[in-house]
Amino acid sequence: MAIPLSAQQTDTTAVTTDTTQIQEDESSSQIRSAGGSIPKDAVEFQSSDSLIIDFTEGKKAFLFGKASVTHTSGQLKAGEINMDIDNSTVEARTLTPNDTLSRPVLTRDSEEIKSTRILFNYKTKKGKFEEAQVKISEGHLIGSKIKNINENEVFIQDGRYSTCPPEYLYYYIQAQRMKVVDQDELFFSNAQLYILDIPYPIIFPFGYVPTDIEQKRSGLLTPTYAFQAQNDRGLGLQNVGWFQYFNDNLTGQVDGDIYTSGTFYLNGLMQYRRTDYYNGRISLGYSNDRGMEPTDPDFTENIEKSLSVQHNQNLSPYASLSANVNLRTAEFNRRNSYNINDRAETNSNSKVSYNYRHPENLFTFSTNAQVVQNFTNYSTRVSGPSANFRFKTFSPFQNENSPAGQTSWYESINLSYNNTLRSRFEFDPIDADSSEITFFDALTDRELYEQATGDQDYLQAGFQQSAGLSIGQLIPSQFLNVSASANLNEYWYPSSIRKSFNADSNRIETDKVYEFEAARDFDTGLNFSTTLYGISNAKIGNVEGFRHTLRPSVGFNYRPDFSEDRWGYYQTVQTDTSGTTQRYSIFENEVFSGPGRGEQRSISFSLRNVFEAKVVKRDTTGEVSENTLRFIDNLSLSSSYNFAADSLNFSNLNTSLSSNAIPGVNLSASASFSFYQRGEDGQPIDRFLYEDGKKIAQLQNFSVNASTSFRGGNGVEVFTPEYRRRYDPFNQARFHPIDTRFGLDPINPIRSPWSFSLNLSYSWRYQFNQDPQRSATIRATNISFNLTPKWKFSTELGYDFIGKEVLPSEFSLQRNLECWDLSFQIRPFGDFQYYFFSLRVNSSQIQSLFQKLPVLKNLERSSSPSGRGRRYGN
Repeated sequence: MAIPLSAQQTDTTAVTTDTTQIQEDESSSQIRSAGGSIPKDAVEFQSSDSLIIDFTEGKKAFLFGKASVTHTSGQLKAGEINMDIDNSTVEARTLTPNDTLSRPVLTRDSEEIKSTRILFNYKTKKGKFEEAQVKISEGHLIGSKIKNINENEVFIQDGRYSTCPPEYLYYYIQAQRMKVVDQDELFFSNAQLYILDIPYPIIFPFGYVPTDIEQKRSGLLTPTYAFQAQNDRGLGLQNVGWFQYFNDNLTGQVDGDIYTSGTFYLNGLMQYRRTDYYNGRISLGYSNDRGMEPTDPDFTENIEKSLSVQHNQNLSPYASLSANVNLRTAEFNRRNSYNINDRAETNSNSKVSYNYRHPENLFTFSTNAQVVQNFTNYSTRVSGPSANFRFKTFSPFQNENSPAGQTSWYESINLSYNNTLRSRFEFDPIDADSSEITFFDALTDRELYEQATGDQDYLQAGFQQSAGLSIGQLIPSQFLNVSASANLNEYWYPSSIRKSFNADSNRIETDKVYEFEAARDFDTGLNFSTTLYGISNAKIGNVEGFRHTLRPSVGFNYRPDFSEDRWGYYQTVQTDTSGTTQRYSIFENEVFSGPGRGEQRSISFSLRNVFEAKVVKRDTTGEVSENTLRFIDNLSLSSSYNFAADSLNFSNLNTSLSSNAIPGVNLSASASFSFYQRGEDGQPIDRFLYEDGKKIAQLQNFSVNASTSFRGGNGVEVFTPEYRRRYDPFNQARFHPIDTRFGLDPINPIRSPWSFSLNLSYSWRYQFNQDPQRSATIRATNISFNLTPKWKFSTELGYDFIGKEVLPSEFSLQRNLECWDLSFQIRPFGDFQYYFFSLRVNSSQIQSLFQKLPVLKNLERSSSPSGRGRRYGN
């Protein structure tokens, strides 16, 4: 078939009988069909210097100077390209052997191959390459010979793989043979790791590297070197383990720590998730803490265990189920956690709950069960199953058509109702540290429970229902708000108590009566509130006005004395042989305390203050801008007086203050004052302080807190030289005492981003006939800044001014080493000191094997000690 040829000429054209030569500054040619249109699989080629077409021995083309050949199979660029059109092959090389600018480059999709010589068939998509460089995702392949047998497979001889740029390979894997499949999988055999061209004595008979980070894969976790100055653990490795990807909804992980003392920790983690339906995790922990050698006389061994189950599930758009179960031995967190809050915990909490909401919000229902383990006194408390039902508050007389501001008082009547069912089991053994009866034994056997605790309250249960009525506005007024409320509570109990005095033993004996009992109480309230404003037009500088807002509130509350005999909820018991008696509630120690003792006829008052100023600024053009500045956001005082009490009618005066007047600084303070004197035993007596002429009130406690945060810097300019010398261990000129390039690189200006938060707190508490209890601390948290463009430092610091000691602090240092990331963490203060050291490749491909496996739709894995479950603060 004849192939028409078209060419543009700008300089000269020479045609002979056997050769057609076209020379031009910028020429381009295309192999076209006879009709003039470009077919889909056409070959387009061009060059900047010259183009020679030779028909003597087939159809051949020779391109010189920025030559380019484009086909659907890829694009080839080089200083010189020879084309064999009949055989569909191209051969590319540099114009001169040392010319790196005209080095052949073959680009196919996202794959880029650089070589000194390329022979490629654009029909079969096969090729051969000499001294080639292949770019695969984030990595680079360099080989003495590379052969592309088809579109999906590439073979490399004497290959090197690295995620560093080819110009300076800080590390690489060298193998005799390599194979790339589908541009996302690299296989190799007889490989060795090199760092700074130094071979490490580790031979890999075969290996595999996933070059496509988007795929989910299993792999090894990144170990961290650690030193821990606790129980002589010594040196060790942490986070040694394996991450297993099953599918997008399920992953697993097994990891552990091991120390030179023989101490080890094992952790198993299973995570699951189905989007919009459920998610959760199950974790098992086991540690064996060994102190010193087994042959030493002070040798100790402690075994700790833990089980954690978390589950959340949406049963429907209106119902959900959640579970958070945490069971562990007493010393597990203290021996294995690096989180200061975990180490201070003395309780273990587990909770399971179910919640339901009516589609139209008419009511809500919830039920839950909770278990609390106290490792201080070895007690266990089970609360539940408990249930709560609550109706939506509604207004039966509300008229939606009433004009705004013209509603009647009865339209603001609101009714509410809710009920609660509770059950409780408390296991507090008498011999807590030596009891042979376990919590589960006592839970399933009442006799064992009474034997271990000496208590008859085996299982406790109760039911409470409450109804409320409130009126939002009793009188139509724009200046005074008058509201009223009434509440009625009813309690049901399956049992009650009766007390009697035993004269022989001279003590009170308590008997449990198992029969249904019911009790009721109620209270009412009336509240008055208004808002007052004080305005001043005084001018001070840019301040042209002040406003003081006062919101006083006065309330009256009434509740009868339900300890009177007519109610039947309280009884009297003799306490000693002299005939002294006391009143007690027959519902003592029940899940609901029942009606309260003592009449309540109290008046409460509070006053809230807000201080503001108007700031006016005028620019040079006369334009005025106004801004409101709050000096005090809230200054409140509150107290109450009980008319029914026979003594100590006044309650404490409570005050609080909050302000953001200083930009960026949050200031808060609170204080409490007592009006009464104290007796010899330190208890308040019915005598005012002013009666002795000393003072009006005694400060009981005071606290102030100030916090702020700072940040600055607008980034770091990282200077990268145009030419970087490739590291050559045999080039001693690199170590020449005189640096020939000294002073050629510009000084890099550092505008490092930095930030930190500062918190200052002080508290004071009055103690009768003793020095007051004081606390003063300063904490600087979230401290972070760049020492250099690649060095990052972060820490948090604290100091106790009263104890004169440094609070537990942790320091972290990170360095980007081009192809590596170095991190160092240390906690040098406190009773739990340690440090971690980690050096890892920052490439996502290598991390997929040893560090950061992909995030699987929020199924995360732990890749460092500071992120592994409850041990490290998750």
